[in-house]
Amino acid sequence: MSRLFWALLLAVFALSVSPLNACVGKTLHIGIIDNPTEQLLAELTSQLITARTGTTVKIDRFKGQQELYNAVKKGEIGLVIESTDRAMEMIGKPRETPAKAALETARSEYRKSLNMIWLEPYGQVQGGQQTVAPVITSDILNSLPALPKLLQKLSGITADAAYARMLKARGDDGGKKIARDFLKNRKLI
Repeated sequence: MSRLFWALLLAVFALSVSPLNACVGKTLHIGIIDNPTEQLLAELTSQLITARTGTTVKIDRFKGQQELYNAVKKGEIGLVIESTDRAMEMIGKPRETPAKAALETARSEYRKSLNMIWLEPYGQVQGGQQTVAPVITSDILNSLPALPKLLQKLSGITADAAYARMLKARGDDGGKKIARDFLKNRKLI
């Protein structure tokens, strides 16, 4: 009887500290400027996070950059889908900077001034002129430390021919079905 008690106690303890339950019950808000590229990337990101961690993800659309970053400063948004062009504008640097240099500048300036971390980019859009990447707050990094490694699975996705087809075929649902099918076909969910 004593062995059974200790075995059950150990099993309950093991389940309570399991990393699988670490994200369940949390809600992550993704902030985007309402455009097709960001909608599709946000949907891919949302579905990957939800399927892999159990975290509830909500996509919040904003009309402009100022409105988006006000929500970030208030703590209402934890992840932003950002382009280097907008980032350079946000930090007051010229947009003509080459994409790779712009990404490095944005990474360091966002970390210093906004307490946000640029993760591995989704890739380049608009003919390679800008880089698009997920940017998370340091609070989200502390509460979801495995998130950067998970989102790295979407790194370089915009270079994929399937991504271009998905962007054109987005339906009335904002690309939810297409994103889910893409992630399933790639065995990411």
